[in-house]
Amino acid sequence: MINSVFGELTYEYGWNGKTTIDWYGEMINVDLVVSGEEDEEIDSLQCESYEKFKLAWSDIKDSILERVLSYYINLRNELGYGDDSNENYPAISNIDEIKNIITLDSIVVPLSGVYDGRSIALAFHCEWDAENGLGIILVNEEIHDIGYQDIAF
Repeated sequence: MINSVFGELTYEYGWNGKTTIDWYGEMINVDLVVSGEEDEEIDSLQCESYEKFKLAWSDIKDSILERVLSYYINLRNELGYGDDSNENYPAISNIDEIKNIITLDSIVVPLSGVYDGRSIALAFHCEWDAENGLGIILVNEEIHDIGYQDIAF
């Protein structure tokens, strides 16, 4: 199917496609997943969520990195690494360092009504936990939740 907002999509447990996004001066390809059923239309709130996200992206990506940095530092402390050296959880103190150890893999547009408002989920690969990754939920273009990648799906 070709959608006016999302472009070309194929159905496999949701509508799947590809998109490009600016990652600090580099255009990267990421998976695009629009939640829904094959026999149902993509609804207007999903379209609006994605359009507003794209418009706000340049303004919100730094705040995302700041929250990821805070999340990482807290996680590192919870795991007991604190000031200790750890190969998998190195000491990181700024957003440039965190930016270098995460990679945006997917943009997910959840079903309407799952969250109160426009929602987008981001799934990242992260070097400190390749198995669980990193997930961020945005509601109305603001960070609502951050955790393992499975929250994005």
